[in-house]
Amino acid sequence: MVYCGKASQGCQSCRTRRIKCDKVRPHCTQCVRVGKTCPGYRDQLSLMFRDESAKVIQKAHALWGVPEASGSGSGSDSSPTSTSPASPTHGRSSVGDRPRWKAQVPKEIYATKADQAVRFFIEHYLIGHPDEPKAGGELKGVKWLHSPTIRHSMAAVGLASLGNLRGDKDLHTLARQNYGLALQNMALSIKDIQASDLDVPMRTVVMLALYEVIRGNAEPHTARTHLMGGAAMLRSILPRAGPGVLRALLQLCFSMLIPCLSAGIALPDLFFDWVTLSDSLTTAEDKPSAELINTIARFVQLSAFVHSYALSDGRPKTADVILDLLSIDAALEDWERRQVGIWVVSESIGEPGFFPPDCVFENAYHTYASMWTARVWNHYRWSRNMVNQMLLDYADRYPISSAPLISAGQKQRSLECIARLSRDALVSIPTHYRHPALKRVHREYFDRTKGGAGMGAAGIPTLLFQIKVPGCAPGVPMEYRLWAMGMLETIWADTGMLQAKAHAEEVRWKVDSERAAAIRREEGWDVNVKVEPDEAEPTLLGLEAAGQAQIMMTTGAPHRSMASVGSILNQ
Repeated sequence: MVYCGKASQGCQSCRTRRIKCDKVRPHCTQCVRVGKTCPGYRDQLSLMFRDESAKVIQKAHALWGVPEASGSGSGSDSSPTSTSPASPTHGRSSVGDRPRWKAQVPKEIYATKADQAVRFFIEHYLIGHPDEPKAGGELKGVKWLHSPTIRHSMAAVGLASLGNLRGDKDLHTLARQNYGLALQNMALSIKDIQASDLDVPMRTVVMLALYEVIRGNAEPHTARTHLMGGAAMLRSILPRAGPGVLRALLQLCFSMLIPCLSAGIALPDLFFDWVTLSDSLTTAEDKPSAELINTIARFVQLSAFVHSYALSDGRPKTADVILDLLSIDAALEDWERRQVGIWVVSESIGEPGFFPPDCVFENAYHTYASMWTARVWNHYRWSRNMVNQMLLDYADRYPISSAPLISAGQKQRSLECIARLSRDALVSIPTHYRHPALKRVHREYFDRTKGGAGMGAAGIPTLLFQIKVPGCAPGVPMEYRLWAMGMLETIWADTGMLQAKAHAEEVRWKVDSERAAAIRREEGWDVNVKVEPDEAEPTLLGLEAAGQAQIMMTTGAPHRSMASVGSILNQ
């Protein structure tokens, strides 16, 4: 199902006869004139969700050269009968347990798979998320829903999500076709980008990258290329554009930090060009975000160096790396200490038993000045958490080099810092992600943090990494790990993001390892033997944006990539 232009609101009789309907109520003049009973009119909101799947399939088959028989399953008018094999543990909500506020979408017969996919997108990625409509009735005023590019993108995301949850390859095939059509339309829509036209292109960038995230097996560069293309669009209208576009560009720069850190690669040169531009144009109020990204970039670049350089204990270079880590940690600590005004974070505790414990960590929640500052704070938390994890790791791995630099007191401070930042990250989650079990009375507390960060669901993939970091951090209580694992399982069942499932398994491995170590200690075994997980940590790719761009991340295995926004811009 996609948007294929403005449909006629005339009555069915006039549409069948292919004559103009004057839409007089209660009965049109044409029907009255010939003595027929006028069947009435369709409302425009319902037309936004009409079935156009056959057109999508025909165009996609012509594009890919796929025989008609191969797409028969994708275009069927029957609903898929398979059910999700995923059942989140620890009492987490399943994908079907959406509250009533998520189901207030205009009523229509969602007969085809593409229809179901767009409805899934609206209910799970749009309504109720930060910066998005709070209920289905608010969709009537959302202009970008009419864009054919957006419609193909929503269908691609929804089909990929449902394909993951149901294990349905036909859904993935149809998702890929809609993805290709969205790229085609995107190529036409960015011929002449103006600041006033950014809503549809940037939302499309977000959803195309999100599609790569949900697929879970994209090449590492694919989603990143979409992000680079989005950043290039924003850069093309600076400095004449307003502060919202500048924030969007800066937050796209934030989006490149996690994937480069995870892949062990240096940040691209364009990153520093964009950060320098943002730093020169940003307001005094937004200056902390530019300062923070420069400090985190130092850590990412240092991580890329040690990834490619063989450090050894007792060598000067190893000591230099440790000194750099201590310097970065001190800079991050100073950044936190200096925050005032809109950057102040307020923590509140709910009434006993008010918040569902699976949804709100330790019955606590944060209030920020905006979603923009909330996202920047979470970048601070994961980065400093990982800097201190690296310090502890190097103290253990390189005892000779670290002895004069990392004292016992420093180790204790690092552990305390990791525990504090891990808790803060978990407490922050309801601000960024609305758990399916939360009711309106609960969400009102989290809505005290105003919008300003763009498409709400686009921040979820980054949040997955930020949940995994405390879930796997050294020295944190087991309760942190179990709660983080349960939240990741909930997001997997709610959205179909394979990355959430992969991160949940990483945290589960950490939980099982600690429990096994406790048993070995009780039985007098050697608990210092390190056991590595069976599978390597997945590659991450990120997307998040303020204004109209957001951060995404993806778990990657090779596949043959199609075109991207970045490649379109280079044509």
